[in-house]
Amino acid sequence: MTLIGNRARLLLVTVTVGAVVASVAGSATGQTTPSPVVGKAGNLVPNGGFDTGDRSGHPADWAVDGNVPGATIVNLSAFRSSGLGSLQVTNADGGTVTVTSPRAVAAPGATYTVTAKTKGRNGTPPVLSLVFTSFENQVLDTRAVTPQPLLDWQTVTLQGVAPERTANVSVRISAGPTDVGQYYWDDLRLDQAPAAYDPALGGERELFLDDYRIESTKDVGRVVHPATRLADPVIRPDNPWESSAYIYGSVFKIGDTYRMWYDCNNDVPPGYYLCYAESRDGKRWVKPLGRGTIGYKDIPASQTNLVVAGGGTIAYNPEAVPERRFSLLQFRGGVVNDTLGYYVMFSPDGYTWTNHADKPVLLDGDVSNVTWDQRTKRYIATIKKRMFTAATPGIYNRSAFVSTSTDFVTWTTPVLGVSGDYADTGAAKAIGGLEGQIYGMPVLPYESTYVGLPWVFLITNYTTGSQSGAGAGPINPQIASSRDLVNWSRPVRDPAIESGDPGAWDDGAIYTASNALVTDREIQLYYGAFNAGHGGQDTTDPNAVPYKGQTGLATWRRDGFVSLTNAARRTSGDPGFVVTKPVTFTGRELNLNAVTRDGGFIKVEVLDAVSGQPVPGFEASKALPIVGDQYRAEARWLGGAKLSTLAGRAVKFKFHVQGADLYSYWVK
Repeated sequence: MTLIGNRARLLLVTVTVGAVVASVAGSATGQTTPSPVVGKAGNLVPNGGFDTGDRSGHPADWAVDGNVPGATIVNLSAFRSSGLGSLQVTNADGGTVTVTSPRAVAAPGATYTVTAKTKGRNGTPPVLSLVFTSFENQVLDTRAVTPQPLLDWQTVTLQGVAPERTANVSVRISAGPTDVGQYYWDDLRLDQAPAAYDPALGGERELFLDDYRIESTKDVGRVVHPATRLADPVIRPDNPWESSAYIYGSVFKIGDTYRMWYDCNNDVPPGYYLCYAESRDGKRWVKPLGRGTIGYKDIPASQTNLVVAGGGTIAYNPEAVPERRFSLLQFRGGVVNDTLGYYVMFSPDGYTWTNHADKPVLLDGDVSNVTWDQRTKRYIATIKKRMFTAATPGIYNRSAFVSTSTDFVTWTTPVLGVSGDYADTGAAKAIGGLEGQIYGMPVLPYESTYVGLPWVFLITNYTTGSQSGAGAGPINPQIASSRDLVNWSRPVRDPAIESGDPGAWDDGAIYTASNALVTDREIQLYYGAFNAGHGGQDTTDPNAVPYKGQTGLATWRRDGFVSLTNAARRTSGDPGFVVTKPVTFTGRELNLNAVTRDGGFIKVEVLDAVSGQPVPGFEASKALPIVGDQYRAEARWLGGAKLSTLAGRAVKFKFHVQGADLYSYWVK
């Protein structure tokens, strides 16, 4: 075991000969990768088994620098630990070769562990490193270890804590000028240590957007349920000052009135504005005139519904002082790291607005989403920042950063929340594109978690369309979640709102409001849609119609973004189950939001947290089946066992699922 001079500092290194590769489970991470198995974390780096190479034989998805021919994928039975291949690193005297994984989103303060197997043929082994970098692409810390010079397989484990300001972590295998020899690498994993776990259930619902409370599963899968969309837009560009009328903005129901602030485009600088509309039912909208102070050309303010020049997103806090009930975060151009950034405006009514200051409260930009979190009494902003990690030369990688504030004026240092990763880029390449990025991300405080709606931009090219210089391609909201606004789970990547079929008004790029409206049975979310992708209509197509954005309404059943599903039927298939980690509670009854079909059912068994055995009276054999479409079904057992008798005791819930979708559970 050797530490590489002063090139790096070692936090924890273990090397074992002939050992099985260690795997560090992680229930949360800076950003989780897609995970086909519910409850099992995916590897944060792709192609960790080095089973695939590019056409030149280099490891697919990894970057090779220095002596490029010195890093190749080989299929040699004596020099692979598992799978089809391994990474062969060959370095000559005076040469260098470095193999680096794609960067994964990392959470400051989190512990990351890389494990790998390596075996030598001759010479000095390369160095294994963990590299932590900032938003500015600055290396903040590097942890490294040199394995023992062995001719048999050894497992190397390296651990490091992400420093403050960390945005990304990557793994590097490197051989320097004096590291002469040939070594093989296989079974490499990068994991984050599990987040601190709190077994106490509150009164909020537990959804299945992450693995935080999941211990084990069998034959259940996490399924995204795309929203149901109204066939026609609810807001159209039907005024002279509206060439488009789409929502980046905000919608609130205050009293009996739905109030919407949406974006419109026109030919008067700055070219985009916030407009105001009202509704009694959320579907039929009117555009009241004269509420604001902005006119259009020779049309006076009394005859428009323009309320803010330059756009922005709004948070509504009914507890704020009257003159600050409505808070606006607006991007404005300017000097980088000085006047370019997000500015604050306040309003008592949402119509007349006052600038707070002549300096931005947050830097960079351009898209923002804001909301008021009633639970924690703070504002949440997600802002777009452009990182130095894009695959396309000269183009910055759009990513969503999160910041919070108690007064909407002083904000915490933004932390990288969600960024495009190799899975998003893979989706872009699947349609002949280039790269996946995150265009924006509203955050919805929802029950026991925060639901993020990352707008995933699959960049196809920079040449097609009137706006192609900023990238062409589809944008669709997906689902992310976080318990702390730092660690984000993205185990499934299907669209939460799908684009319409070709020719529909919403068959292009999709964006959303900053907030959702939730009733006992439904989630309502307004979305902005265009009739082409982000690049605009193809300017070479003589039949192309004008590029136009409009506003629609998307809905889900309550808690209905994602479910755990089992497709077994009465006479075929395999029933499944999901077991929670230990939980404690103070309530009296366990409720489920679920749908069963084809003779399906859900039964709830209660297990002792220590022994794992069923608690007497709460066995599966005594559980009454839950069937049908139920928004609030109480779990019951034959013999009259009362859940309240287990209050304060650590137990696990085992949900037996057959032919059903389980959306959430809660104790109250």
